[in-house]
Amino acid sequence: MSDERIRLQLLDVARFAAALAVLGFHYLFNGIANGKVASINHVPGLVDVARYGYLGVDLFFIVSGYVILRSVRGKTAQAFALSRAQRLYPAFWVAVLVTSAFAAVWGGARMGVSAPQLLANLTMAAPLFRQDWVDGVYWTLAYELRFYAAVWLLLWLRPAARLERWALGWIGVLMLAHLLGWQRWPLLGGYYVFFAAGCLLAVAGERPLRWWALPMLTALALCIDVAMQEAHEKTLATGVAFSPVVAAVFVALCFAFFALLNTRRGGALRVPGARLMGGLSYPLYLVHAHIGYMLLSRFADEQHKALAYALVIAVVLGIAAAIHLGIERALAARWRALFSATLGAAWGARHA
Repeated sequence: MSDERIRLQLLDVARFAAALAVLGFHYLFNGIANGKVASINHVPGLVDVARYGYLGVDLFFIVSGYVILRSVRGKTAQAFALSRAQRLYPAFWVAVLVTSAFAAVWGGARMGVSAPQLLANLTMAAPLFRQDWVDGVYWTLAYELRFYAAVWLLLWLRPAARLERWALGWIGVLMLAHLLGWQRWPLLGGYYVFFAAGCLLAVAGERPLRWWALPMLTALALCIDVAMQEAHEKTLATGVAFSPVVAAVFVALCFAFFALLNTRRGGALRVPGARLMGGLSYPLYLVHAHIGYMLLSRFADEQHKALAYALVIAVVLGIAAAIHLGIERALAARWRALFSATLGAAWGARHA
């Protein structure tokens, strides 16, 4: 998730590209493979590329770690919690409501949404209430929240903590957990290696090579290992071969991208429309999957497949733009006041 305090335009472009990659994975491969899009078949050739779009999620997690470490310096635990709540919840609430409205019309038994499910989803913790996500892509937000909770706890326990040392230590603990088979412990394996790598990549932009070369190679090795395992699991789950080599190369390219971003030229690079692309990435990620599935199943057929794809992508981009411009940006001051009056007041009362 980006932060206004660090406006790296290449990062905004990368986030938007990751969102489009995940969209391509869902529309061109996953939705058809799992039966949520029943009216059309895979596009030969294109599906072989699109099925690797799930790797965009790994990039999202690296970006989160990178941005949080760079933006959290000087913040209190309270300020960090308020900024994250404002960043995550407004767009999410609207996305849940819009997706549920589509589901009420076209969801059917497969993607219908019950009232208890809707209410549980609005907390961004639906599994705690034994409810399914309104949209399957929301599972990633649980990882985001746990990562934010860990950062918040560190800021609360040690307000003056050197986050650079924390990032280095996290990589070391992750490697130890990998060697000892403790990856299932909270924050010690799986997708969390991408968050930790993002934190370390942020440190790398501010330290000489001798300080971060070995930890960075460790982070790269861990991320490649997780990505290759992920490819293996998808092969087993879908019956379609996912190349671990492709996954490994993608991770290596992500690290190369952040190495470029950390250079003076990469950080200063300007891309037209980058801020809008960055702003659209989160709401687009939230609304594209189930809404797209429902629209494709209802209106797409083999004869007009290309047109249907174009129109559905235009619709979800339009919804994402409305959320970003009309909900997140236009109402930013009101959201800030709301969370200050609720979370901020609760924090103040506790400490009083």
